[in-house]
Amino acid sequence: MRVHPAVACLLITTVLVATNLGGCATPIRTSPGTVKTLPVAVISKGLGGILHGSVRIEQTQGSYSVSNGRFSCSGTYALSGVRERIYVPVLCSDGRKGYAAVHNGPSLMSGSGSFTLSDGTTGEFVFGKDAGKS
Repeated sequence: MRVHPAVACLLITTVLVATNLGGCATPIRTSPGTVKTLPVAVISKGLGGILHGSVRIEQTQGSYSVSNGRFSCSGTYALSGVRERIYVPVLCSDGRKGYAAVHNGPSLMSGSGSFTLSDGTTGEFVFGKDAGKS
């Protein structure tokens, strides 16, 4: 799925993105000081194949980082308002940036999505239990 830049601009706040595109909000709750870490796998020819990493969920913020050893991409997002479908920013080590459309599973602890970067590079990803199978 490609996100048209004009649509993305309407949905994106300055750095952190968590936009409701339908569905019911299920708050992610972690106790103070608790961190949840989930595996993530990215597949993209434009990024050199498969990248692996993790999603880190803390009390008010989520972050992720993926790498293939030579190249990496990462981002952060606010946990307030996390829905079944959100957009999160992507920033790569070579300066490319873009947004990922994330489709969360019912528990918000697994899901999948796709992304488009500033140069048109696209890819897909999975996180949570399904990422461990890649």
